[in-house]
Formats: sequence, C-alpha cells, structure tokens
Amino acid sequence: MATVAICATLPAVIVGPFAGTYVDRVDKRKLLVFMDLGRAFLLFIPAILFFYGKLEVWHVNIVAIFLSTMTTFFNPALNSFTPSIVEGNSLTRANSLTQFSRNLSGVLGPALAGVLMALFGAGWVMLLDGISFFISGIAIFFVKIAKVEISESKVRQHFFADLWDGLVYLKKQTIIFFTMVLFSLINFFIAPIGILMPVIVKEVLKMGAEGFGFLASAISIGMVLGTVLLGLKGEVKRKGWVVILSIIFGGLTLALFGVSEKFWLSMILLGMAGLAFSLVNVLEMVIFQKEIPLDKQGRIFGILNTVAWGLRPVSLGLVGVISVWLDARLIILFGGILVALGGLGGLLVKGMREL
Repeated sequence: MATVAICATLPAVIVGPFAGTYVDRVDKRKLLVFMDLGRAFLLFIPAILFFYGKLEVWHVNIVAIFLSTMTTFFNPALNSFTPSIVEGNSLTRANSLTQFSRNLSGVLGPALAGVLMALFGAGWVMLLDGISFFISGIAIFFVKIAKVEISESKVRQHFFADLWDGLVYLKKQTIIFFTMVLFSLINFFIAPIGILMPVIVKEVLKMGAEGFGFLASAISIGMVLGTVLLGLKGEVKRKGWVVILSIIFGGLTLALFGVSEKFWLSMILLGMAGLAFSLVNVLEMVIFQKEIPLDKQGRIFGILNTVAWGLRPVSLGLVGVISVWLDARLIILFGGILVALGGLGGLLVKGMREL
C-alpha cells in the first residue's frame, strides 16, 4: 500500500508545473476528454488482468503512476476550465457544487466500493470505475463553450519560457502567492491526522474500527454541509475575511480535537473542522479563478498542486520521527494551533481582507 501511495503521489509532485504550463497552451476541453478516456483505458487493464488471474502488484504500481500523471494534467485543466463555462458571479456556487460532489463521493464511495467488492469482487469494481471515467469524458465532450483561440505567438513561445512567466507572475502577486503558501501549509499540518487518528481512537477514546469510521464520516459530513451552505448563499462578498476566519476556526477545532477525551465531542469538533476547511477550499478556488488571468491559470494551479502534494510526504515523514518523542494528541494540538496562527497571518497580507 505504501508503494502504491508513493507511485500515486510522485507524478503530481514532479509533473505538476509542466502539466499546468501545457494546459495553458492547448484546448482544455479536449485535454479533459482525453485524460478521462485515458484513465478509463488504464483501469480496464488491471480489471482484465484480474479476470485472467494475471494481475500482480507491479501492474498496480505502473497503473497508479500513469493514473496520477493523467490526473495531474486533468486537475489544473478542470480548475481553469470552470471560468470558461460559468459567469464570475456564479463561481462560488459552481465551485460549491463541485466540492459537494467530491465530498459526497468521499462519504458514499468507500461504502459503495465495500458492498460491490463483497458482491462482485475487485475485477468488476475496477471495471465499473473505468466506465465512470468513460462516462465523464463523454459528458465533458458535449459541454458547449465559446472557442478560445490559442495565439500563434503563444504556441511559438518556448515551453520553459511559459513556465518561467508563470513563476514570475506568481512572485509579483502577493495575495495569490500568500494564499498558495497558506493552502500548502494547511495541507502540511493536516496531513498527519489521517495516520494519527487510529491512535487517538484506540488509545484515547477507547474505541475500535467503528469509532474510526464515525470520526472519518464526521469530517466528510462537515465538508458536505459547508459546500451546501455556500451553494445556498451563492456569491460571498468578503471572501478574504471568510477564508481567514475559517482557517483560524478550523485550526482551533483541530487543536481541541487533539485534547478531547469524549467521543461525541471529538465527532462534533471534526465535523466543524470539515465545515470550516470546505469553506476555505471553495473560496480559495474562486479567488484564484477571479484574480488569475485565464491564460495563466493552468500554470498556477499546476504549481499549487505540486507544492501541496510535495509537502504531504514530508509532513508524514516528519510525524513518523516526531511521534517517537511526542504523544499523538500533542502533535495534533500543535498542528491545529499552527494552522490557526497561519490564518492570523493572513491579516498581515495587504489586500487579503478586501478580496
């Protein structure tokens, strides 16, 4: 499992900036369709090998590498594609719906997969997964948008000059740079919770697998509620303030979860943290889509994915070392406090509160 996780993470770290630059130079709708159909084909391979009894671990690793690579192209293309089909004042609601579907999938997907695995086996589940990507690709193919012309000078410009142009733009835009750094730091400090939560459940809350499942569901349910609230609200005028306050609130609830000894209180705290960070995720994306020029969004989103994914394995590695000396509860407590302090740091960034 660790090897598969590494194979699924490294491409996002290595390819991210190059994928984002490439996205800015091509037709995004066609790229989205090709990436979805490509991922469908990739998932058919292990399914067929499984049916013939030929599937081995190295096959899964290879598929994970290519799946991750295609996803690394797909994500910045999708993030920069949304403003092409949604008006500016509807971006908050559109991103809320996108996050809602992802969070709801996080609740229902594992449960559905477990049932299907028990009923039909892994081969049919992989096949169904591949079919879902195929359906997604066909759906995107029929999306109608105004054709965006890629200028000849843009195509002729050297690929690495394009990449450097994106980095220079990012350096000059203080607000975009700060939000990207903050988003990455949040991921850095939140990442250990997934591996420390089983320890908390067993040693502090004195519960088993069912307790872990309830706590994990509480986070997802909180995130679903957050996206529903934004979807009903629609346009948010003071996005900067909401992002800053949500980060502070989310960090504090995580810190309190670290010291909680009551199961019901832990569930409530994780649910509130999930709600807060769902507001951050949606509004950060809206800020990026509104503030970054459309022809540079692919590069910036690609860099964001690289930084966020790149820090995750570093965070997990450090926690593995630190947990030898520090209690899991203290690690979560300090991590939550640092997230809240990061939110407070947003008050010092010129223009952040006016977004």
